[in-house]
Amino acid sequence: MSFDQAIRNAFRKYADFNGRAVRSEYWYLVLFSALMNSLLLTPLWPVGAVLDLAMMIPTLAAACRRLHDVGRSGWYLLLWMAAPVGTVILIIWLCGEGQAGWNQYGADPRTDYVPDLPRPGHSRGPWALECVTGPSQGLIYTLGSGTIRIGSDPSCDVRISNAAGVSHVHCSLRPCAGGMELTDLGSTYGTFLADGRQLPPNFPATLRRGDTFYLGSRNVMFRLETPHR
Repeated sequence: MSFDQAIRNAFRKYADFNGRAVRSEYWYLVLFSALMNSLLLTPLWPVGAVLDLAMMIPTLAAACRRLHDVGRSGWYLLLWMAAPVGTVILIIWLCGEGQAGWNQYGADPRTDYVPDLPRPGHSRGPWALECVTGPSQGLIYTLGSGTIRIGSDPSCDVRISNAAGVSHVHCSLRPCAGGMELTDLGSTYGTFLADGRQLPPNFPATLRRGDTFYLGSRNVMFRLETPHR
């Protein structure tokens, strides 16, 4: 997740203590708060004080979601009061790698979270992307009006982790008249249509309802569908 995505997400989930958050989402928010304080607190201390109060709730909410991502209850935030030992333990957890797949707090945000798209099972827009094979098999994302990137890098909108043949930023999808444009972004192992044709890098192909494509091999395949409403 990029810096700007993390900040937008924090304010969109201003007081949302449910779900999970990746490391970058929480620590970019901490960085943003620190930068704002350094710029405003000394010369404009009343503004800095107001900013501190405004940032308290989203920061706590993001910290709670970050603990959920490593399989810990948000109530462990009370360890801050057990300084310094409790503070050290919390920092270690907040820096930890999130649990792969679903846990008791929700879906894995590295594979099941798309910043500008709804979670699986909701509807927005005329198209849905179904994961047919691979680590995210069975998930269905309803697509918004913007371009999404698919790959293994955390910055991708749809992240496919632990899958051979998927590049860091593998391909992209964007709406077009009557369907979606699929573009290979210079991937190492290629982006292929259902008939086995490999897309030339940066040369889009139009997908219609029911069309499939795969990344590197048929072990990571997607299908374009109409979302369930």
